[in-house]
Amino acid sequence: MSRFSFLLTLTLVAVGVFSAVNMASSVSAAEARLMTYNIRNGRALTGSEIRLELPAGVIRKAAPDVVGIQELDFRTTRSGNRDIPAELGELVGFQVEFARAIDFQGGGYGIGTLSKTEPLRTYSVPLPGAEERRVLQVTEFADFVFFNTHFSLTEASRLESIAIIETERKKFTKPIFLCGDFNAVPDSAPMKELSKTWRMLSPVECTYPADEPRIPIDHFWTPCDVKNVEVLDARVICAPSESDHRPVFIHVRF
Repeated sequence: MSRFSFLLTLTLVAVGVFSAVNMASSVSAAEARLMTYNIRNGRALTGSEIRLELPAGVIRKAAPDVVGIQELDFRTTRSGNRDIPAELGELVGFQVEFARAIDFQGGGYGIGTLSKTEPLRTYSVPLPGAEERRVLQVTEFADFVFFNTHFSLTEASRLESIAIIETERKKFTKPIFLCGDFNAVPDSAPMKELSKTWRMLSPVECTYPADEPRIPIDHFWTPCDVKNVEVLDARVICAPSESDHRPVFIHVRF
């Protein structure tokens, strides 16, 4: 073999290996469109009538894969014994999993996760709340784990919740995305504590109240030790009247 042919062969082998590595990387990379939304039980910005078509329309327009929902009634007296999570899921066309935080008026009150595809499993972890108990909903998918929560109004309870979430985080090796209504701004003591082991993926933009947002309390996080998460898009969605919170959306590759 001539020297030229030998070098050409080496070059072609190198190119092939490089292409194979790139192809493997592209195949292994996953993406997810995620959203968190406190919908005030479908009662829009103000008022008492349940109008689930309003938040459902916001969700459909954003076209997420998974949505963490806060403030949901399940067969309570005040909601006419309606299964609000199931109705919302039907309007969006998504699977729905409800996580009860408290028993309330003959039914339950809590949070839920909507998803395009059926999760591998879902379960709830109780969280403290001086005014009412709270909950962490853990939903596992093939490529990642989705944490959804709605923190207490009291700082001490929020700090206790972070310790519980940190314990839960250590049970998984998959990428984790934590979202919810944290009732806390980024420079508060609880969020500073959370940022020791998690990094925020969502923009620091105000989400509450929806008509004239003044405080950022709805966020997305991922553990600091997950290095391969790339944020392709992150924004607070303009929805000024469909709830008292504005939803937060992120598009990630990992």
